[in-house]
Amino acid sequence: MTKVMFQVGLLGFFVATVFFGTQGMPLMDMVLRSFIVFIAVVLGQTAIFVMVASMKTKKVPAGKGHEEHHRAAPAAAETPAKQTGTPS
Repeated sequence: MTKVMFQVGLLGFFVATVFFGTQGMPLMDMVLRSFIVFIAVVLGQTAIFVMVASMKTKKVPAGKGHEEHHRAAPAAAETPAKQTGTPS
């Protein structure tokens, strides 16, 4: 995931370099502004990733959740099946 984020940041850097280069800026200003675009793109992706990851996690209140789930599952499995007819 970090490799993809880095590559998208580099894409932003080079696109910004071309854009600022066509504006007739000095080389150092062009590179510095493109680096700022790179940092902004990577930080923006990180913020989006953290927000999406935090939405996916379910928060279970303390004392609930696991106990109720484990109680319900064995109850159905504990009922013995009655045999009908004669064994073969």
